[in-house]
Amino acid sequence: MTIELLAPAGNYESFFSAVNAGADAVYVGMKDFSARSKARNFSYKELYNICLYAKEKKVKVYVALNTLLQQKDLLRAFECLEQIKSAGADAVIAQDAGLACMAKKYFPELKLHASTQLAVHNSSGVKQAVKMGFSRVVLARELSFDQINAIKNNTLAEIEVFCHGALCFSVSGLCLFSSFIGGYSGNRGFCTQPCRRLWTVNKKQGYFLSPKDLQLSGYIERLKDIGITSLKIEGRMKNSDYVYKTVKAYRLLIDAAKNDMDKAVCEAENILRFDYARQKTSFNFKGKDENIFEPEKSKNTGLPIGNIYDAKEDSFCVKTDYILKTGDVIRISDGKRDSSIAFEIKRIEKISEGWKIFHEGIYAENGFEIFKTADYNDKAEITGVYEKEPPPVKKTELYIPKFKQKASLPNLFIRINNFKWLKLLGNTKESVILKLTPDNFDGINNIQPAGSHYIELPPFIDQEDTEKYRDKIDFLIKKGFVNFFINNIAHFEFFQNKKVLLYAGQFLYTLNTYAAELFGKFNIRAFTVSWEDDTSNISEIARLLNGGLIVYLSGFPELAVSKMTFYDAVKNQNIKSARDEFKIISSEKQNIILPRYPVTAFGLKSIFLKFKINSFAIDLSYIEPDKNYLDAVLKAFYGSANINSVSKFNLDRKLR
Repeated sequence: MTIELLAPAGNYESFFSAVNAGADAVYVGMKDFSARSKARNFSYKELYNICLYAKEKKVKVYVALNTLLQQKDLLRAFECLEQIKSAGADAVIAQDAGLACMAKKYFPELKLHASTQLAVHNSSGVKQAVKMGFSRVVLARELSFDQINAIKNNTLAEIEVFCHGALCFSVSGLCLFSSFIGGYSGNRGFCTQPCRRLWTVNKKQGYFLSPKDLQLSGYIERLKDIGITSLKIEGRMKNSDYVYKTVKAYRLLIDAAKNDMDKAVCEAENILRFDYARQKTSFNFKGKDENIFEPEKSKNTGLPIGNIYDAKEDSFCVKTDYILKTGDVIRISDGKRDSSIAFEIKRIEKISEGWKIFHEGIYAENGFEIFKTADYNDKAEITGVYEKEPPPVKKTELYIPKFKQKASLPNLFIRINNFKWLKLLGNTKESVILKLTPDNFDGINNIQPAGSHYIELPPFIDQEDTEKYRDKIDFLIKKGFVNFFINNIAHFEFFQNKKVLLYAGQFLYTLNTYAAELFGKFNIRAFTVSWEDDTSNISEIARLLNGGLIVYLSGFPELAVSKMTFYDAVKNQNIKSARDEFKIISSEKQNIILPRYPVTAFGLKSIFLKFKINSFAIDLSYIEPDKNYLDAVLKAFYGSANINSVSKFNLDRKLR
């Protein structure tokens, strides 16, 4: 079977560049529910017409509806599914379990691909995705070749792997960083890219969270050999020049015979030298890249060509040996203010040692860096574009599910990752959630189960660790533990045919009742509200979930879970920008970003009680055991004391 080459398209020009360069399939977003909301994206009419064109060219079109849906989004998301089906697209790429549930219920003929936002990273996750109705899984970008190979050997599902493009600092789907800073959620397509900011650690400034771009051009033969279904290029925010070049390069690699591969790699990498993106990395594919970050380098993509001199109101000059021409795109960067702007060159003059570039109303000073980000692209010629009106969409009334199962939930959970808290908790009436992490993996053996004890699994379990976790879970069940919180779809596999009670953790996102309905089919009894959800949506779903919600009122949310290797000088440090400060918690396998101060929302408890939410939680993870702190948060919960709130996350604002 020939491996598929899947290209990004954020607009018409990029779509035709991808097709002209030899893509087998193109993935696009619509105006709503796209994880790349800042791309131009496609209307229903545009989608219908590119699907007509693609079918003539024998190219597939996949539509990314790959964001989390709140309850208010369900009707519009359903309309998008109707349009995708009517337009003749080949598949839907989804993150939200509720969207998958709707698609299978109303549009069973639509193929479902599990987005990388679903954070599938081991074979258990792939197996569960298939049970949920997905025919293809886009694996997390954090995986090594050995992990990908092990997953492929354990499934018949289609497997898609990213081979090129920008990397997220965090595991996709496990990042709340942008959402915490301003309510703009990466899980809903509005990421403000805080990882690309200029940060300060111990008085030293740098781009400490901004990784290089992925490039696996030297490893395509290995992926072909193990039978990967699709190679995916990231870049719906990139221009058509980037799309054409990257597709052209990977087309060479896919089509090359084994004995011609060395030549093909050389030719492809020569093309990719001019994709005008960041420096390249293979990430974890062949072993961890110890230099995946370049703190001293600007966050800007592109080829550095020089610095501005002789800046005037309508022009500036640059001394460079590089050739520039009308139609090229350049970016000018103000390193001191950590800002930049890109524009297409409309008028340019050759001067003795470089170029004079004219512009209209762009702020430019002497010394600003200039990057070339795209060549003039004459390969995106839009030919044969249809302007046909799409057929009217057949309207179907959308059923809004209610969760019928009633779970008996404690009034208060206390979550801990340091078991020394148990001595301070004593014979407390509160139920305790024990986080099962590598740090306490053996220590949990000494804890005697009680009816008020719950075990919580982490959102990322490496492929090679799945059997270790399976054995530990079996041990705990035999010991008498029966209550488990799960945070990834992979976790369902651990509990097959086990007599246990399952609950959705904060990373098994349930922001709508269709997601609750799907998870309920796999024996989830109740649902933990995501740290990033807002009060308005919580009130909406509370009415429909039959008392099955748990709300955290205090704690340190894990804002990003990164599998990238940090510099020693950054590990376990505080990291600051001009406006914000966060803590980094480092371990052997990952780095976690936490806010400097805990989220505190005890004052909203009375409002949640009006929503008929009667189960709450306090998270003591990442806090050193302290009797005074415990007494203070318990008094705040029971209403006999106040704790000042630095942040309520999105509980006092809108989640976007």
